[in-house]
Amino acid sequence: MTKIIIIVLLLSSPRVWCSGGFDNGTATGKGKFQLDLTWNPFKIIDFGQSYAVVSYGITNKFDIHGYISQHTDNYKTWYGGFFYQFLKTKKIDLATSIGIRRRFDKGWTHLFYPQLLYTANLTDNIYVGGSFVNIKTNDKKNKNKYINSGMAIDTAVFYKLKYESKRIESVSIGIGLFHPATWEPTNYFLPTYSIDIKFKK
Repeated sequence: MTKIIIIVLLLSSPRVWCSGGFDNGTATGKGKFQLDLTWNPFKIIDFGQSYAVVSYGITNKFDIHGYISQHTDNYKTWYGGFFYQFLKTKKIDLATSIGIRRRFDKGWTHLFYPQLLYTANLTDNIYVGGSFVNIKTNDKKNKNKYINSGMAIDTAVFYKLKYESKRIESVSIGIGLFHPATWEPTNYFLPTYSIDIKFKK
């Protein structure tokens, strides 16, 4: 299993620089590091992106997180933010976050706020996770003013594999749906997948 993970990371690195998928509502854990990967090899899916989401637990409730994304139009974006889990129960975790996204080669900025992130634990190995993210775009005429650009919605079902090693705490595979805030038509969802690897501290 360790060899498979290493191969996935090596194959992914040219595309994602290391993207539930986007985040869900569960904090990473103090001193722990998590890497979530999505890879669109050779752009075989015309609307697909490759990205890596990185999270690090400052405390058991507070993370710093971010991602780097390779878009199909040959441009890259980065995101950085702060994550706080405000509810933890056996069945559901809820969190909020704030962050910014920028394009490497252009000056536009997106503010991701407010955000609601969730995890619903169905069994010990199966959970549903995702987020509702309000996106604001800086005004071209006034860089200090932000205009509401809509809401991005992300949801996925994850299966936690029965795997653990000296360095890896868990590996989960997720399949889900994503609605970008700027996507048209507005009721359209795109399929996504993610391989999530949590490392021990």
